[in-house]
Amino acid sequence: MNKKEMIIQHAAYLFSERGYYGVGLTELLKVCEIPKGSFYYYFPDGKIQLIKEVLDASYIQMKTGIENSHFKNETNPLKAFENMADFLAANVEKRSYFSSLLLTMISIESVYLDEDVNQTCKHIYDEWQALYAQKFFDFGYSKEESYEKAQAVFALIHGSMISSWIKKDSSDLKMIKKSLARIIEK
Repeated sequence: MNKKEMIIQHAAYLFSERGYYGVGLTELLKVCEIPKGSFYYYFPDGKIQLIKEVLDASYIQMKTGIENSHFKNETNPLKAFENMADFLAANVEKRSYFSSLLLTMISIESVYLDEDVNQTCKHIYDEWQALYAQKFFDFGYSKEESYEKAQAVFALIHGSMISSWIKKDSSDLKMIKKSLARIIEK
C-alpha cells in the first residue's frame, strides 16, 4: 500500500468513528505518522479533498464487497439481500468498521460541509441505488420494477443498518427478512 492509500485508509477509520468534524488534521497526521507537508503533497486541497477521496474509495470497497460476497453465484435475489442483511448484522454485533456506515455518516454530515462533498455523496447514493436496481434487473425484473424494488430494499436495509448501529443491537437487521420477502417476491 502506498502512502496516499495509507492516509485514506486511516482517515476512513477515523471519520467512521467520529465524522468529518470530529477528526482534526493534527490527529490524522499523528495517526498516519506523516508531516503536514506530506499530507498536502497528496491532498493539495486539504481535508475536503481527503474526504472526497475517502468517500470514493469507500464506495468502491463496498461495491466490490456487495458484488463478490452477497451476489456472486447467487441465483435468488431474496437470498442475496438476506445474505447482505446477515453480513451487516454480524458487523454490527462485532462493532466492525464497514464502508457503508462511513458513507452514511459522512453523507448526512455533507449537507453541512462543502457543496462538492455533498455532490460526491449524492453521486455515490445514486450509484448505490442503481447498483441494487442492476442486481434486480440481472435477476430478471423489468427496468421499472428493478428501480422500485431497489429503492424499497435500499431504504429497508439502510434504515435497519443505521438503527442497529445506533442501538448497538443487530435485531433490526435480523428482523427485516419477512419485509424483504414481501418486497422482492414477484
